[in-house]
Amino acid sequence: MSLKNNLKTVVLGTGGTIAGLRQQTDKPDTYRSGQLGITDILSNAGLDLSLVEFQDVARIDSKNMTLPVWQDLYKAVALAQKRPDVGAVLITHGTDTLEETAFLLHALGPWPKPVLMTCAMKPADHPQADGPGNLRDALLLAASPGLSDVHVVFNARAHHAMHVQKTSTDHAEAFSSGMAGVSAEKNGPDWTLKAPLVQALQQNIPSPDYFLQQSAWPRVEWLTHHSGSTPALIQALLQPLAGAPQLRGLVVAGTGAGTVKPSWEAALQQAMAQGVSVWLTSRCTWGEAQVQAQQNCGELSPLSSAKACVGLALHLMAQDEQSSAA
Repeated sequence: MSLKNNLKTVVLGTGGTIAGLRQQTDKPDTYRSGQLGITDILSNAGLDLSLVEFQDVARIDSKNMTLPVWQDLYKAVALAQKRPDVGAVLITHGTDTLEETAFLLHALGPWPKPVLMTCAMKPADHPQADGPGNLRDALLLAASPGLSDVHVVFNARAHHAMHVQKTSTDHAEAFSSGMAGVSAEKNGPDWTLKAPLVQALQQNIPSPDYFLQQSAWPRVEWLTHHSGSTPALIQALLQPLAGAPQLRGLVVAGTGAGTVKPSWEAALQQAMAQGVSVWLTSRCTWGEAQVQAQQNCGELSPLSSAKACVGLALHLMAQDEQSSAA
């Protein structure tokens, strides 16, 4: 595969395990995320930085991801995308919420140049640190023509933002695209691009300007239905809570095709009557809510539950934007 000539890759650091350091030298798997800046990460990886620019957007454990960090990351990506001397953007990120950030960036696109994300399951000073290899792979893919949209690079594979999920805590096989398949695969020194089927996003998305103006993320909660579950949590979420914003959205990971028991159906109908938007997903790793789950207690979503939480929040933002313009 030929490479793009003389176009820079802008690398944006957000923290995560790839920027983590061990807390005790004799315990390599006990570490604190987000300790290193992107300069240190790239220098430690021994990379050729002649066509790389880099900046820190954040230094956090990705489980602590917030709307302000997402807004800063979006602005940095958008700025890099507008530059004629830039061919791609690469983001280093923690693994825990990587799929949510990937989905968010995809939803706020499209991007004319590829946006790649990479990560690590072992900290930077681990004897078998995987971050440097993932970085090298991602930079090579970033310089390859023919790729667009948002992809996650991990362990010699690239996953489209719509498909990627963290499905394991295994160091080598943490991410998967399931039945959709990967978007690219590294064979020896070269990447081979695939063409997985990516469904168009069927939901409202706020304008970038409106997204960047928001000071708070719409409150969306996620519940998982199981055999012993009761509607008590749904009913509790509907009650006002001091210091907390009003519940606006609820993602329900239903059993099988997204089904819930009659008591949950009644509680979700009560939530909808109070103005809460309900999206039904499947708790199956690669499941998708299907028509037989439609029980008049929510809208079926094809997204994974984690992505549905982001998607529903964006949908509510878009509704607010439309209302404010009316």
